[in-house]
Amino acid sequence: MPELEEVGERATGHVARSQNLVYTLPHSTESIAEFLTPALARVDLSAGGTQVVVVTRDAETALTISEAILRLSGPAGIEVVPITSASRAGRIFRNRPVLAVAGPAKELEALVQASLLKLDKVRTVALAWADDILDEGPESIRALEALLGELTDAARIIVSRKITPAVENLIERYARRARRVGPAETEVPQTPPDYELPIIKYVTVAGSARASALRKLLDDLDPPSAVIVARDPSAAAEATGVLRTLGYHEDDKSINVTRGEIGNTAAHTVIFYQPPVTPAELQRVSQAKPVQVVSLAAPGEVAWLRELACGNLAPLNLHGPERRAHDREEALRQELRAVLARGVPPRDVISLEPLLREFDGTELAAAALTLLERERAQRRAAEVNQPVVARPKPVDAERPRGPRGDLDRSRGPRSDRGRPPGRGGPPDRPGRGGSPRRDRDRS
Repeated sequence: MPELEEVGERATGHVARSQNLVYTLPHSTESIAEFLTPALARVDLSAGGTQVVVVTRDAETALTISEAILRLSGPAGIEVVPITSASRAGRIFRNRPVLAVAGPAKELEALVQASLLKLDKVRTVALAWADDILDEGPESIRALEALLGELTDAARIIVSRKITPAVENLIERYARRARRVGPAETEVPQTPPDYELPIIKYVTVAGSARASALRKLLDDLDPPSAVIVARDPSAAAEATGVLRTLGYHEDDKSINVTRGEIGNTAAHTVIFYQPPVTPAELQRVSQAKPVQVVSLAAPGEVAWLRELACGNLAPLNLHGPERRAHDREEALRQELRAVLARGVPPRDVISLEPLLREFDGTELAAAALTLLERERAQRRAAEVNQPVVARPKPVDAERPRGPRGDLDRSRGPRSDRGRPPGRGGPPDRPGRGGSPRRDRDRS
């Protein structure tokens, strides 16, 4: 694709002049192409083996990198296999050669220990994004250091949204004298901006569930007008598909999707389909002066979003679970109203009077509710664990049945059942005339 070739040509000069590179880039699809395309362009198809290793914070980032490269290069390009699970990816390594991989350090280390991921032919190892990886804790850092210790001859690419002391220490240890590449606009200013930042509400979603979260968000907010901001074409197409599914048409001006630029569009609500990655994006939103700003964010993106918003960040809970909890509380209040309307026995009020010297009446009511909920929980648990009493089976059900479901015919005809022992014929029945049948035969 022309876009991929343009990015590769722009970064090839940096790779030729320096083996190790440090990129300061936002967490976006465009940044993935910026730092990874030159490394993929140097893959030797005839050499075989894994030649590019991308260490990510989690499996979601690995999937994002794989999708971005596939979208840019197409099916004929070099595939980046996402290592979301070492056991699953091990089957791929056994069946075919893998030229490039991306995954968390612990999963990559598991593949190395299983002798499935060979590091002897790796030319480039990239850390995307280093500041996020270092925030994962000591176990991830240990696995990362083990990988970097094995890859002594590979070129190092360290990508970070901002250069922190921890990132600087990592660069000094594993990418000394690395060339610095990338704009500095991702750095959050230390002083508050001169424009007024709106309070951003965020909804925590999985990276692959933004479409369903957008649908629920539109149902809950029901804004009179909205602008949905997407960074890359695939995200814009996905958000547009959600609007089409909800019944909005292209000529509907109340809700539309835009690629980053809001312009002078006056909208009641601005929804970031992907979190903003630079202060300039928030500045453009603040100039539009929307009533509310909402962002869909994965858990790992919330910390950076809070820095960009200078602390003006608040969670937004969708009304599904919240509404069910509200209904339960309202039902409990209605139950209390009914008890109070019937009247509380004076003896119960007098028994609680000594406690009013130590606690407030509201606290006493809350304690009583706690006891009530505990009692109800114990009662429900007892009902669930109560043994089931076996019902007695009918007499006929215990008898063996024949092939047609009747009782076993080997025991004789139905007329013989219940016959007293010692008699050879059926029981005598009185005739309609009153005399027994045997007496009539004798006469």
